[in-house]
Formats: sequence, C-alpha cells, structure tokens
Amino acid sequence: MAVYQIAVVQITTRTPGLMEYVKKSGELVAKYGAEYIVRGPADSVVEGDYLQGRSVIISKWPSLEKAKEFWNSDEYQTIKKLRDGAGVFDVGIFNEAPK
Repeated sequence: MAVYQIAVVQITTRTPGLMEYVKKSGELVAKYGAEYIVRGPADSVVEGDYLQGRSVIISKWPSLEKAKEFWNSDEYQTIKKLRDGAGVFDVGIFNEAPK
C-alpha cells in the first residue's frame, strides 16, 4: 500500500546549501521509487494563517518500508545537512486512505 511523506516547511534563511538540498533530495526520492505530488507553496490559502509563508512537500512512496529506508539512509542523512539553518521542517509519513 502506498504511503505519503508530507513536509510543511517554513524557510527562514536561504542558506547556500538549500538549493543543492532541493536538487539532491529530489534525485534521491526518485532513486527510492517515490514521486512528488506537491512541492511548493499554496497557490491560494483559503482558510487560516498557518500555511502563509510555508511550502508543502508531498511525496508518494510504494511502501512504508521504502519511505523509512530513504529517511534513514546514510545518503539522505548526508544530504539533509545541506538544509541546516534554513528553516523549520515538520515531516510525517501517512498511510493512504482506505478505499
């Protein structure tokens, strides 16, 4: 069953490594068999204030195991350091809704 990794991100500082992180993490996501569904800020916030100034990244993974394998990989942990000091990152993995 597919799972979704969802991140809500507030960039506070455009650090030198941030764009490199975006590129390299995207390549690694694909390597682990996942795809981005959403990657960026809302086109329109229709209710509430929380999403103002934040981006949402939603990636679809073939399984919980693959998502965790990616997250815990040495390769991702190295890439992840590129975003240090860039902002606040809240990340969770969610099961697909039952049909």
